[in-house]
Amino acid sequence: MLRAATATVRARPWRAVAHYSTRALRVYASANDVPLVRTDFHAETRVWTLQFLGQETKDHRLTHSMIQQGLLPALRDVRQQWEKWVEARETEGGAALVTTAPLDSKIFSNGLDLQNAIRDPHFFNDCLNVLTRELLTFPIPTVAAVTGHAFAAGCTLALAHDYRVMNAQRGYLCMNEIEFGAPIPRGMLGAIQSVATKAAQRKLLLEAHRFTATDAQAYGLVHATADGTEATLQKALELAAHIRSRAAKGAWQSIKEALNADAVAMQYEPPRAKPLLV
Repeated sequence: MLRAATATVRARPWRAVAHYSTRALRVYASANDVPLVRTDFHAETRVWTLQFLGQETKDHRLTHSMIQQGLLPALRDVRQQWEKWVEARETEGGAALVTTAPLDSKIFSNGLDLQNAIRDPHFFNDCLNVLTRELLTFPIPTVAAVTGHAFAAGCTLALAHDYRVMNAQRGYLCMNEIEFGAPIPRGMLGAIQSVATKAAQRKLLLEAHRFTATDAQAYGLVHATADGTEATLQKALELAAHIRSRAAKGAWQSIKEALNADAVAMQYEPPRAKPLLV
């Protein structure tokens, strides 16, 4: 559902963002004004949607700007609003967040902007791992609507959410690093291990198996499937509305952080002499 008012945030530190309004659609743009992501709050269900906009890269790659000027500011604004409600004791009914790609896209996220990522020795610690940590410790339930392909870091982005709904008609979950001789970064491995069984890890990491929605559900990587992009998003929104009340009493974050403690601790990459080839 789109709101009448639209606010655009352009490459400002998240703490400097104007006060959040539950009546406004918000667009987060890069320093050169390319729209990256948007958020909308559905007041009747208390569910945020966070949608990739596909205008920087059509396959929603996790670039420096996508993470630092799009996803992180959007997530931190939602977190900040939730913390205000906690302080005001206005959390009755809870809240949740759904992440999705545009419904006309074949891809949820195709992973990293590889060349720029490996040229930056600080990319993982200062960028990707910060995003993963944000999701692993998020104070309200998160649901990834995996409407299309989710490869490599796009796959771990989905796995860092609390729940996943996957399109049964199109798309794979896949970690294909072994096919081009790359190790799995420690932070990405943490996200995988927070979800996947040993059997699923083997197929993901050592076999580069392309999980269809049916495969992914059988291996416990997704919680539900749906036929088509619109149905996938709708089921994700329904799941978010169903589970949102679990955050209402304030224990969701602390229990989640305890469950994800090992994965969160892995969101640090030991210094390397050379850039990591991923």
